[in-house]
Amino acid sequence: MFSWPSLSDDYFRFIWDGRLRVAGENPFLHLPSYYQTLPTPIPGINLELFKHLNSPHYYSVYPPVSQFVFAFSAWIAPESNWGMVLSMRFIILMAEAASIVFLIKLLQHYHIPVSRVAWYAFNPLVIVELTGNLHFEALLICGLLGSIYLLKRHKLLLSGAILGLAIGVKMIPLIFMPFLLAHLGWKKFLVFASATGFTLCLLFLPFLSQALFQNIGQSLNLYFQKFEFNASVYYVFRWLGSLVLGYNTIGVLGPFLSLATFVTIMAAAYQNRNRFNQNLLTYFLLALSIYLFLATTVHPWYLTTLVALSVFTPFRYALVWSGIAVFSYAAYQTQLYQENLYVIALEYIVVYGWLIWEIVKNRKLITSSIH
Repeated sequence: MFSWPSLSDDYFRFIWDGRLRVAGENPFLHLPSYYQTLPTPIPGINLELFKHLNSPHYYSVYPPVSQFVFAFSAWIAPESNWGMVLSMRFIILMAEAASIVFLIKLLQHYHIPVSRVAWYAFNPLVIVELTGNLHFEALLICGLLGSIYLLKRHKLLLSGAILGLAIGVKMIPLIFMPFLLAHLGWKKFLVFASATGFTLCLLFLPFLSQALFQNIGQSLNLYFQKFEFNASVYYVFRWLGSLVLGYNTIGVLGPFLSLATFVTIMAAAYQNRNRFNQNLLTYFLLALSIYLFLATTVHPWYLTTLVALSVFTPFRYALVWSGIAVFSYAAYQTQLYQENLYVIALEYIVVYGWLIWEIVKNRKLITSSIH
């Protein structure tokens, strides 16, 4: 509870954005370097904090709910980095407690042993990366589980609004929308999606400006075309591209794999549009797995949502992955974060090997769900 995050320096940007918001600034409008040239400095926005930012040349990409948490923490502890860390950690811990409650209620709803909640609640990666390293997947997971719980209780509008809050933390839940459409049908989905969209509009309202979506889009575009870490399929294609063309092809591969993710998820949702009554969360697991398998960047904390979803399914590869993902921390041993590709290869040989074994083991269950 009282430690500094040790495996990620993202929290410095959280502190930066939070202090900007408390000062009345829009954190989406300017690059961090802009604030070093102001004649009147903003309290807490200084060169020392600037030097700790890991992406000082990128616009902020953290959606509104995250920004509200940053700002609240800056308001609570305006002059203390440690105070802001403590405040954000407490909020994340409360979200984790709520997630555990939702997990228990959903496990009871699906008549699955409640003891499975321990697979998430006591997962070392979840504890270290969310509560320990201040990653806001904790709020995303809480919102996603809360939305599904309310959906099962036939509270369509409230469920849609809560999913909007989850998307307001990170945009990842948008990949589940095709499966929700297939599950709900057009009429109910329009009600659900309207509540989601209205919530998102309200969340973005305080940040609206002409440059908002342009700057966010620019940073996301750079993310898909510049960032690479702990990937699997992408690294294979990158290697092949380097052999053929002689240079890193991420500028082409990043957008191509993003498009492939979109097409694959849409095709899976359409093909199985009449089969979501009992296994919606299994298809959520499928969609997120496709996204992660084809991503150019897979930080370990990205897997925590996968861990939460796996609790409701017969598949355990997400739990195995959450354990073996610690190999990716080997890159932190070097000053330039140089990855050891042999270690990454070992990670994914185990993950894909376990996944293939589980598909073979559960082939009757998979066949029955398809037919």
